[in-house]
Amino acid sequence: MSSTGPRARAECAARERLVVSLLRETDPPVTRDGDLLRITLPAGVLGVRARVISPTGHHRFGPDMTLDDRAADHDAVVAAVLDAVAAPPGHAALVADSVRRTARYLAAPPRREPDPTRAAEQALRLGHPFHPTPKSAEGLGDDDLATWAPELGASFVLHHLALDPRVVVSGGAPAPPTPAVAAHLPDGWTALPVHPFQARVLAGDPTLALLEAEGSARWLGPLGDPVWPTSSVRTVVDTVTGAAWKLPLRARLTHFVRTTPVEQARRAVDAGIVVDGLGALPAGFGVIADRGFATLDPAVGGERLAADLTVMTRAPFPPGGPRVLAALLEDGPGGEEPPLMADVRAAGNVHAWLRRWLAVSLLPLLRLFGAAGIGFEAHPQNTLVVTDASGWPTACWVRDLEGAHVRRDRMPPGLADDSPLVYPPAEAWQRLRYHAVVNHLALLVAVLGRCTVGEDALWDTVAATLAAVDDPDAAPWAADLLTSPTLPAKAHLRSWAVGRGEDPIYLDLPNPIAAARRAVRGGS
Repeated sequence: MSSTGPRARAECAARERLVVSLLRETDPPVTRDGDLLRITLPAGVLGVRARVISPTGHHRFGPDMTLDDRAADHDAVVAAVLDAVAAPPGHAALVADSVRRTARYLAAPPRREPDPTRAAEQALRLGHPFHPTPKSAEGLGDDDLATWAPELGASFVLHHLALDPRVVVSGGAPAPPTPAVAAHLPDGWTALPVHPFQARVLAGDPTLALLEAEGSARWLGPLGDPVWPTSSVRTVVDTVTGAAWKLPLRARLTHFVRTTPVEQARRAVDAGIVVDGLGALPAGFGVIADRGFATLDPAVGGERLAADLTVMTRAPFPPGGPRVLAALLEDGPGGEEPPLMADVRAAGNVHAWLRRWLAVSLLPLLRLFGAAGIGFEAHPQNTLVVTDASGWPTACWVRDLEGAHVRRDRMPPGLADDSPLVYPPAEAWQRLRYHAVVNHLALLVAVLGRCTVGEDALWDTVAATLAAVDDPDAAPWAADLLTSPTLPAKAHLRSWAVGRGEDPIYLDLPNPIAAARRAVRGGS
């Protein structure tokens, strides 16, 4: 196979993710000779050629690596890194599975998709830049991918489960059934859309079988228009109406089994209520809210089955062709420049482009956190970009309110004190900094910098933008970002190695914004 073929590119991406994660999370002894980094590990000295060194750890390496100065193949590098974090032996197979699926997505023939929103959602082929298995999908087989994987352009028809109203728990405003479903639904009953994979998983569930026998549940089968999956795999969009639902999947995608406990659904609905109470949002900033949920009452079927069936109704995509940021920042399937660079180059000035993006993304996030105490999980896969014909960013939309959070010291009227949306102030600020700055902004700056003027110059622009903030609600948080020596980051590799994906290990990263501010002041 060619060294530039899909399999080779998938393996190279996996090695790079493992090594950058190792460097970020374990701080091993490293010596540098020009572009050669020699990393001392228990298995030997790993040699890598650095193409780009990033202040936030988004390094880029050449494809060839060595162990003790001898050429090391892919499996040897994987084994050396996993050994360094004491990962169980079976974890190498998980890395291999993610690589194999990544290669399949990279090899897929290009599709002509006229909808820019769907095209971007289904173009996230490599996944999280700091996860050891970004395309793992434990529970989904290879045949399932062709049917349900967004990376392969999937679309399919949802199954539906009808429930007697006496066994239903709901919140907010769940969407009414479509006409095709309503025609088969007993009066007063609730229809839960069910992903075909999940319908297969639940086909033999004894509790559901008992409810069917008692007459409280009824499978209606596949009904309605086809839907297509977003980059999350489990959120689906109706091809005709644009209606969207977040569905549970009993499959482990990266860290998590993607089911939805009722508490998480309540958090999202509470967040939507808080957003509705905010009034006009900052110019250029929007929220795609989760409007309601419905599921089987846990008191009837148990917590696990309820989580297996919880359906969340999400607001449709806004107009303007919004595109998911994560896909725009990823190299093309053949190693091409990330798609966002076409917009930046059309605009003609990367610093001005970044300032405009900050004006509709980070600055509104800080303002809302200060004014209303609400923060959003605005990482790249939850952030949508709208640009005009000249490539300039005009709007930022955030989604997935299951990850939203409200500071306990800024409780909005009407929100229950025991809402799962409420967090201690320090934890809420940690979450916002991690998702919006470490996950989102650091990746954006790394990509823009690598393709244009370098990261340091762009972090100077970020620091100058934050230093100019005079909004009293946003200013204290901007000042914290300018002065805090560190930022919080999840240690994905170590958390994955020890089975703490749902209770991740955090670490402190040097804050590039504060470093840029110090550098500017020192040179003035």
